[in-house]
Amino acid sequence: MDDHSLKALEFYRILEILKEFSISPLGQKRCLALRPSKDLRSIQSRLAEVFELKETLKTFGDIPIRGLKDIEAALKRLEVEGAALSIQEIMDIHQQMVLCKGIKRFFLKSEIKAPHLQEKVSKLASLKALEKEILQAINTKGEILDRASPTLSDIRKRLRTVREKAKEVLEHLLHQEDLQQIFQEHFITLRNGRYVLLVKFDYKHRLEGIIHDQSQSHMTLFFEPLQAITFNNEINILIGEEKEEEYRILSDLSRKMRDEIQSLWGDFEILGELDLLYAMAKLSILLKGVQPKLNEDGKVDIREAKNPLLMLQKEGTTRFREGQVVPIHLWMRDGVKTLIISGANAGGKTVALKSLGLLTLMVQSGLLLPVAEGSQVAIFEDVFAAIGDEQNIGENLSTFSGHLLHVNQVLKKAGPRSLVLLDELGVGTHAQEGCALAMGFLDQFRESGASVVVTTHFDGLKAYGHLHPDVENVAVEFDEETLEPKYTLSYGSSGLSNAFLVAEKLGISEKVLEMARRHRGGGAEEISQALEKLERLKADAAEQRQQVLKIKEEVLQERQRLKDLIDRIKRNRREILSQAEEKARRIAQEVEEELRAWVRKQKEEKTHFNIHHGEAIQKIRGKFFPSKRKRGSHTIPSGLKVGEHVRIESLRSNGVLLKVEEPLKRAEVMTEIAKVKVPLTDIVKAMEDGEKKEKGISFSEPLLRGNVQEVPNQLNIIGLTVEDALPIVDKFIDQALFHGLERVHIIHGIGSGRLRKAIGEFLRGHRGVKHFSPEEVTKVGTTRFRGGMGVTVVELR
Repeated sequence: MDDHSLKALEFYRILEILKEFSISPLGQKRCLALRPSKDLRSIQSRLAEVFELKETLKTFGDIPIRGLKDIEAALKRLEVEGAALSIQEIMDIHQQMVLCKGIKRFFLKSEIKAPHLQEKVSKLASLKALEKEILQAINTKGEILDRASPTLSDIRKRLRTVREKAKEVLEHLLHQEDLQQIFQEHFITLRNGRYVLLVKFDYKHRLEGIIHDQSQSHMTLFFEPLQAITFNNEINILIGEEKEEEYRILSDLSRKMRDEIQSLWGDFEILGELDLLYAMAKLSILLKGVQPKLNEDGKVDIREAKNPLLMLQKEGTTRFREGQVVPIHLWMRDGVKTLIISGANAGGKTVALKSLGLLTLMVQSGLLLPVAEGSQVAIFEDVFAAIGDEQNIGENLSTFSGHLLHVNQVLKKAGPRSLVLLDELGVGTHAQEGCALAMGFLDQFRESGASVVVTTHFDGLKAYGHLHPDVENVAVEFDEETLEPKYTLSYGSSGLSNAFLVAEKLGISEKVLEMARRHRGGGAEEISQALEKLERLKADAAEQRQQVLKIKEEVLQERQRLKDLIDRIKRNRREILSQAEEKARRIAQEVEEELRAWVRKQKEEKTHFNIHHGEAIQKIRGKFFPSKRKRGSHTIPSGLKVGEHVRIESLRSNGVLLKVEEPLKRAEVMTEIAKVKVPLTDIVKAMEDGEKKEKGISFSEPLLRGNVQEVPNQLNIIGLTVEDALPIVDKFIDQALFHGLERVHIIHGIGSGRLRKAIGEFLRGHRGVKHFSPEEVTKVGTTRFRGGMGVTVVELR
C-alpha cells in the first residue's frame, strides 16, 4: 500500500492506539508493523481469528499470555554455533515454554469454541524434556543450582569451607584485646573480591598485610591481614573455577536449546501473533467491531459506519466517545464505481471519504469494523488518497501544483482493483478551469476501472454525476432551519454548499452578504439554481415513489387476503362435496340393503309379484327422500302448473316444474340430473306416454342406485348462459362420479367461446376431473363427424 495514503488516511494513528492493548514489547512491535493485506484468504483467516478471540475474551476473560517477552535477540544468539546464553536469556526462553503450555491448556477446554485459534495454538511445541533440564540447573530466581553438576557442587563446597576459614582468621583478629583500638568498625567486609577489615589510617603499620583501598575521608583503610591472604587467594581461585563450571553448564543448556531452535522460533512467532490478535480483539471490543462480508468485485455496502478515530480520543489513555459519532452508510451500488460527494462546509464530506478509506485499510489488516451486521467491504490491491495540503516549499510547489502532481501519479498507478479517494479535486485555481481538470481526471480514472470517491463544491462536477450512469452523486445532508449539518449521506442527490447560510449563521455582516450576492456570477448562479430545482424534483419523485410502494404493498396484502379467502372457500367446498358423497354412498347402501331385505321377504312369503318400476322407485323415494308438502298449484299464462311434467327444449330433457318467476320470465325445473333455471319460452308441457306394464322386477345396478333408466354420459347446455350452465355441469359431473362413469361429454357448441372457456376453467379446478379436451373430429371425404371444439370430453378419476 502507498505510504503517503496510509498517512493521509491516519492508518498509523490506529496502529498507535492498537499498540496500547498489547501485552508485551513483542506485541507492540507487531502492532506497529501491521499492514493491509491484498490476499482475500489471509484476510478472512485473520478476521476469523480476531472474532474468535474477541468472543473468547468476552466469555472467559483474559488468556494466559501475560509475562510474554521479546526473545528475538536471544534466539538469534542461540543460532550461533558454540554460543552460550546468559542465565536471564535462558530464563526468558523458559518463560516462553511455560506460556506455551498454559495457552495450550486454556484453548483445549471443551467449552471454548474457537477452531481457527485452536488450530494455531495446537502448533505450539511441547518441550517438556528441555524445560526439565533448565529447572534442574537454574531456579526461578535465576541462580545456577549446586545440583547442576557434581563438579560445581564440589567447588562450591570447598569454597564455603575456605571462606569460613578466612572469616575465622579475621574474627580472631577482631577480638584480640591489644588490637581493639586500631579498627574503625568491628566487622568483616569485601573489597576487590577479598575479605578485609576496616583499619584506622593512623594504625596502618600496626599489622602486616595489604591495603586494598581507603574511604573518601581517607580516615579508614580496607586492610587484608597477612594471615588471610592465603585463604583469599584460594577463594579467588575457586571462584574462577566456579565461573568456568557455570559457563560450561550454560553452554551445555544452550546447546540443548539450540537443538530445538526451530520449535522455539515457531513458538515465538505464534506467541507474537497471539499478542497482536489480543490487541486487535481488545480494540474490537471497545469499538463493538463486526466481521463484515468480503468481496473482490468492488462492491461496497458499509452500513452504519463510524469513524474509529472519532470514537477514540487519546488523552493519556484511550477514551470511548461512541455517543458523539453519527453513523453513515457507505456504498457503491451495482454498476456504480464513482461517487461525487458534495454539500456544505464542515458537513462531513472529508470524514466520509476518510472513513471509507480507513475502514478498508483496517479490514484488510484483519481488524473488525464499527459497522452494522451484514455490511460488505471490497478488497482492493491499492488504496490511494489525495487529502489535504500538498504544498511543497522545498520543491517550490504550490498547493494546487502539488495536488495535481500527486493525483497524476495516482492516475498512473490506479487499476481495476484500486480505490482512489480525492478530496476537493481541482481546487486552488480558477473554478471553471479546476472543474474541467477534475472532470478530465475522472474520465481517465473511470477508463482505468478504478473505484473513485471525490468530494467537491463544483456545480459542474455535480452535473457530471447526473450525466453518467456509472457515477452517483452523494449529498451531505444539511438542516436549513437550524443551519446545522446532519453528518449523514443522501445518495442520488447533490448537496448545496450553502456558503451564504453558513456565513449568515457565523454572524457575517449583512452588507457583506448583500454585496457578495451581487458579485456572484450569473452563469454559476443559474447552474446552482438549476441543480437546486433538480434536487427538489428528485425529492418529490422519491416521496411519490414511496407512496406508490406503500399502495402497492397494500394491494399485495389485499390480494393475498382474497387468495386466502378463495382457498378457504375451495377447501370448504371440497369438504362439503366429500360429505355429500359419503352421505350418498351411505344412502345407496341403505337402499340396497332395504331392497334385498324386501326381496328376501317376498321370496319367503312365496308371493308372485308384478310391480311397475315407477312404483318401486316411489317406494324407495318415499322412504329415503320424503318430499315436502305440495303447495297449491299456480296457473301461469302458458297454462302450465307447478308440479306438472315439462320438457326443456334446449336440453332435450324432461322434468318437473318447481317454481315460476314471472318478473324474470323464467322457471325452475327439477330434471333427472339437476335443478335448473330456464327461460319460460324454453319449456312446454311434456307428452304423456301410455303406461307400460312390466312383469317382474329386475334389480339392476342403476335401480340399486336410485335410477330406473341408464345414467346419461353426455350433457347438452347449448343456449345457456355461463351463470346458468355451470351449476348444471357441476351436478352432472357429481352424478357421473357417483355412478362410476369414466368419461362424459359436455355439448356446449362453439359460438363466442365464452361458455367453453368458463367450463374449462371450472373443470380445471374440479378434483374429480382427471383430464379434459375437445372431442376428436373424424373427416370422411368432405363430411366431418363428431363435435370438435363444440364438445368437451371429460375423463373422470
